[in-house]
Amino acid sequence: MPDERTLNEQADLFDKLADEKRLRILQYAAEGPVAAPQLAETDDFDISSESILYHMNLLESAGFLVSSTVQGPYKRPRKEFRLSGNGKHLTLEVVEDEYFFDFREPPIATE
Repeated sequence: MPDERTLNEQADLFDKLADEKRLRILQYAAEGPVAAPQLAETDDFDISSESILYHMNLLESAGFLVSSTVQGPYKRPRKEFRLSGNGKHLTLEVVEDEYFFDFREPPIATE
């Protein structure tokens, strides 16, 4: 049985994924680097770029995204986000009387 700390960490991770806006952000980030103002201009979000940035920062704190500062319009700095590493695997296995949850980067493919 997982210890209490592990359960709390897992619940926090699921909480960060349990939002439609955050899942949409991950879909966009899978296509390449994205910034909050860019997403705010799409029809998929009905919130401000500041609110989108809040959700992106939560996803970054959970390890799903990484950010870098780039030069935006008018040479102003802005945060741009992309998927972390080479993607993440999220696995949940439920068996009688217990479960197993794993969040990790997949192995790097060798040629």
